[in-house]
Amino acid sequence: MEFKDNQSFGSGFLWGASTSAFQVEGASEKDGKGLSVIDMMKKNPTITDFSVASDHYHRFKEDVALMAELGLNVYRFSIAWTRIFPNGNGEINEKGVAFYNELIDELVKHQIEPLVTIYHFDYPQSLVDQYGGWISRQSIEDFHAYAEFLFKTYGDRVKYWLTINEQDHVVRIPSRLGLTGDDRYEQMKLGYQANHHMCVATARVIETFYRLGLKGKIGPAVSYSMVHPASSKPEDVLASKDAMLIKHNYLLDLHCYGEYSKPFQKYLNDRHYMPRMEAGDLELMKQNPPTMIGVNYYFSETVQAFPASEEFPIGYQKEALLAEAEAGVFQVVPNERLQATDWGWEIDPIGLRLTLRELHERYRLPIIITENGLGAYDELEEGDVVQDDYRISYLNEHIKQVKLALNDGVDVLGYCAWTFMDVVSGRNGMDKRYGFVYVNRENFDLKDMRRIKKKSFHWYQKVIQTNGESLS
Repeated sequence: MEFKDNQSFGSGFLWGASTSAFQVEGASEKDGKGLSVIDMMKKNPTITDFSVASDHYHRFKEDVALMAELGLNVYRFSIAWTRIFPNGNGEINEKGVAFYNELIDELVKHQIEPLVTIYHFDYPQSLVDQYGGWISRQSIEDFHAYAEFLFKTYGDRVKYWLTINEQDHVVRIPSRLGLTGDDRYEQMKLGYQANHHMCVATARVIETFYRLGLKGKIGPAVSYSMVHPASSKPEDVLASKDAMLIKHNYLLDLHCYGEYSKPFQKYLNDRHYMPRMEAGDLELMKQNPPTMIGVNYYFSETVQAFPASEEFPIGYQKEALLAEAEAGVFQVVPNERLQATDWGWEIDPIGLRLTLRELHERYRLPIIITENGLGAYDELEEGDVVQDDYRISYLNEHIKQVKLALNDGVDVLGYCAWTFMDVVSGRNGMDKRYGFVYVNRENFDLKDMRRIKKKSFHWYQKVIQTNGESLS
């Protein structure tokens, strides 16, 4: 839909950028920090680990000063659970508590709103060893105790909270649950059990947020990609709707409505994935829904129908990091109308507007974009220059679609690009860079770790200064 008169971003719009603790902080085993499942993951010998990352742990004051120069009025970051509770429960690590106190104070001093992610993939390995982690209901109590500690410690300065980042990825990537082995069916079954516990834990945490009288907003950060039908054939349209349900909407249906929708129930029961639950679980979710939704958007997907057959029976899933094909449901196919990144992610700015519309129409909650960005092989040229016009183009087109979504009536609180500075990519190390600030290191050569402003830094600085009016 086009409009004759397009409104601008509001005066209170939050312009920000994001990172996550394990990808940016480094100091992975220093000052009392415990081990997480990320620390225990099998390493790819061709890329770096997360032990040093971008060394934000030691350089956070320098980094916050750069955030202020960029003009950010919100910074989304995560707290490393094992920096606070080295074993996930029990003894508190005061040095970790002090680090986040200092970081939050530094942000507040520079008039930057802290947007805190409570848990971003780095689950305590000790809890997996103790009782299996998220697979056990004990995980609900430990996550709740951890979150309550954060609320009581930092809630006087933090108004915006994200409970769990990309819960759907945690379910579908066994290593993030601390699972090992090759039995895909068993891992999916355990994943949906863990997912249920995470939903109950989130409801408990939101209940406590209000019991403590904290002001602000709280909700999950979900990975969300619009799923287009490959053709106008009805079976492809149906495949796209089914894919949206089992890849995305099932999760927010639980968080926002406390329900396993009837088609999703049928899907789980038919494949023997339905988790065990206790009386009161769904009611707890219904009574304590989120008050905002964080959305991580990078690309869209296109699917066609994938009828089950003798060769590919119901339940068959193509081996991939995340679901790309499931017999009887859908199969992801290339969209020839879209360009793709170096990593094959199809660039679809209008898909972001569609995502915001979809979320608004289904859940009627304020939305904050918590991740959106372009990973690329950035090159540092002579004179400390990074000409990342490709990133500027990507972000420019996506932010324009955010503005159009605002005109559609979507309540968008703010936009956080991924990332503020280069961080260690979860699967591609320092090769895949996202930041406005270049970190002068390679996978296995730390160099001097200097912070170098890219061309996109100055572009985004102007976007913020003009409240989005400078978008080309």
